[in-house]
Amino acid sequence: MITVEREIRSTPAVLWSHLGDLDRWAELLPTVDSVERLSAPGPIGAGSRFLVRQPGLAAAEYEVTDWRPGSGFTWAATTAGVRTTASHELRPAAAGTLLVLGIAWSGPGAWLAKALFSRKTRRFVEQEAAAFARLAEGERPA
Repeated sequence: MITVEREIRSTPAVLWSHLGDLDRWAELLPTVDSVERLSAPGPIGAGSRFLVRQPGLAAAEYEVTDWRPGSGFTWAATTAGVRTTASHELRPAAAGTLLVLGIAWSGPGAWLAKALFSRKTRRFVEQEAAAFARLAEGERPA
């Protein structure tokens, strides 16, 4: 599993306003080319599905498996015998909020995904953590 932790000088509510806005991730993150909602418009929750395109990777259909507004979510995609599970957690921290992003692969092809994509994935997750920090720290709570 790849895990990146970053302490962000912001409230969980401000950070969540960006992290939980999946429809806008292509605008917010340098690692996402497009996000297309496949499920009905409206509030996001468990079962919501999105087609995500990222540079140099095959498009993947992610389904939200756990949605906890203000504290995190998990979604997963299965392609070519590999299940990719991505977790996004917000935890209290001394200076604000600890953002914990994780990616895990499972299934028959997981060993190959790890071998081929670990370095790129770690770089993407680190860039995403940095982008969320810039967004959240640029805002001040009302």
